[in-house]
Amino acid sequence: MTVVISGYSEQRIPLLQSIAATYSASASVSSVVVLWCNPSTPSQTLSELSRNFSLYSTISAPIHILREASTSLNSRFYPRESINTRGVLICDDDVELDPKSIDFAFNIWKSNPHRLVGFFARSHAYDLSTKSWIYTVHKEKFSIILTKAVIINNDYLWDYSCGGGEPMEKMRKTVDDARNCEDILMNFVAAEKTNAGPILVGAERVRDWGDARNEGGIGKEEREVGLSSRRGEHRKRRGDCIGEFHRILGTVPLRTDKLPNFFCPLPYSSPPEINAIAIDFCLFKIRTVRKVSVSNI
Repeated sequence: MTVVISGYSEQRIPLLQSIAATYSASASVSSVVVLWCNPSTPSQTLSELSRNFSLYSTISAPIHILREASTSLNSRFYPRESINTRGVLICDDDVELDPKSIDFAFNIWKSNPHRLVGFFARSHAYDLSTKSWIYTVHKEKFSIILTKAVIINNDYLWDYSCGGGEPMEKMRKTVDDARNCEDILMNFVAAEKTNAGPILVGAERVRDWGDARNEGGIGKEEREVGLSSRRGEHRKRRGDCIGEFHRILGTVPLRTDKLPNFFCPLPYSSPPEINAIAIDFCLFKIRTVRKVSVSNI
């Protein structure tokens, strides 16, 4: 598969280098594409970063940098010539996965190539009292996988960026206007195509360095670079996005699944305090873990 990492913060370049190298070393990865979305970054900085990446590429999958002219969040889902694999791992520049979990998630995806497969779950609901859509974290169900770390089918890049006619164009504009919700829209795209929800997978170790709930090893300034670190109106804005997508599309295709209904590599032993997905689905005690037999495709 191809890994596509969205990068923006120069402060996070050391972390980006480490994360990109980890992906590059995975046996499941054929190439890594770093989309640099900060137009103000000096060319010299990116040239130096590219030289550093070339050192990893001598023994692992190649790492390429593509500088984006636009800061649009939609750009992470553009179909590109450099993305020539069926599976695409979309991730942020501050989410660190262990190699075993990368391979495990890819194997799960190969058995479910039309589903979104990822590590961070959220949910949606309709509030009858306010007659509005809600975006939330639910301890018993999920319907959205965040694209901070998700494996998708390459076809969905075209569906998101080029398909869907006028309604899809309007929804992409909603993403640009809100500077948010591109991950929710990708879940809409996949659910509408498959009439099925995403698949949640566990990990032996995953850390979201951009989550302010993590302490130590990273400065406050670095944690607050990401768009999602501004918590105040974050969930309301994303609920508003679901409402706007519903208005444009005329339906909400998201499909809900129950927790604990996820695939998990064995043994599952990550301490919750260092495992970002503990925030997402370890709010309950894990009583059952399914053993999964996956054949290579």
